[in-house]
Amino acid sequence: MNTSSSHYHIEIQTHRKKPYGIIRTSYRENGSVKHKTIATLPGLTIEQLRAMQAALQNKSLPKADFKILSSREYGASYVGLAIAKELDLHKIIHSRYSQEWVKCSLAMIVGRLVFQGSKLALSHCPPYSALWEVCGVTGDIDVDAHCYDVMDILFMRQEAIQQALAKKHLHDGVLVLYDITSCYMEGEYENSEIVEYGYNRDKKRGHEQIVISLLCNKDGCPVAVVMEVSRNLMTKVQSK
Repeated sequence: MNTSSSHYHIEIQTHRKKPYGIIRTSYRENGSVKHKTIATLPGLTIEQLRAMQAALQNKSLPKADFKILSSREYGASYVGLAIAKELDLHKIIHSRYSQEWVKCSLAMIVGRLVFQGSKLALSHCPPYSALWEVCGVTGDIDVDAHCYDVMDILFMRQEAIQQALAKKHLHDGVLVLYDITSCYMEGEYENSEIVEYGYNRDKKRGHEQIVISLLCNKDGCPVAVVMEVSRNLMTKVQSK
């Protein structure tokens, strides 16, 4: 039987010129005690390290001066990525999920959940968030290379991704939830096959529009998105 429990503690090393701390976890697995190093804490004084050590042990904190020089969001991005991988989303995006564009895709998905901003804003988040590093993307983030170009690849992979989602979430006789919405466009779209004048639910007359349909399973999990002009959408759905 495999049972485990864990707790975190700080070991203070003083055999070097400057002290440093090591955050470790000890846990019991199959009757044996094991240890794992989580992170190192260089650049702190011995007083600061002892204060952090006492805090983790729920003891009274010794006097130590701390000054926060910088901080970045980490936890929410880490949890979002962990949930995505638990759902095998990275494998659904592409079987070779170690490729950087797949990591960028996950960063955009998790970033949408955490920050709910534009792709441009997401490319500017490294100063205050570790999102991209958590997802395995390092270096300077460029909105074109890491967001828009990746979205083009996702668009080409859309049918394969939706088939994988359908295989996972839709089965014979399952209830399917389906709805449509419309979005009007500003500007000219002369060569678009999915943008055209038509009825708009927001009563926006004189604007070209696109009709978007969303297909979900009975639990509301999105499976597929279809974008068509209004006159072709229902014919396409009924034929399937």
